[in-house]
Amino acid sequence: MKFIPLALVPALSICLLGQQSPPCKGSSQVVGACFKVHGRVRIVNGAGMIIWRIGTDRFLRVEDEEIKLPDNLDKAVSKAGDAYGRDIFGDFEVCPLTKERPGEMQTVCVESTNRLIVKEDTH
Repeated sequence: MKFIPLALVPALSICLLGQQSPPCKGSSQVVGACFKVHGRVRIVNGAGMIIWRIGTDRFLRVEDEEIKLPDNLDKAVSKAGDAYGRDIFGDFEVCPLTKERPGEMQTVCVESTNRLIVKEDTH
């Protein structure tokens, strides 16, 4: 049996924790090039988290269970209050998990966010 020096245990723990939820770009589920959108995030009953691409009639469904959200978006979504009555505007870098098809909501993961603005009681 091999023993791991105690000095390496914290580093090993950090590596293992980092593997629990892959970053968006590093996910094997990504099917194309990542892209940036200006949009609004909203939690929708039955659809989960979606991003409306402002200026279009297109919506993106966000995978947020298997792939970790960026910390600032996760905090904005999960803060106390009614998540169904909250809109989060900003710039999002997303990576496609499904191909874009007319008339269907494309599924994406969120790699990064910038300039988030949270509006409460919008519904």
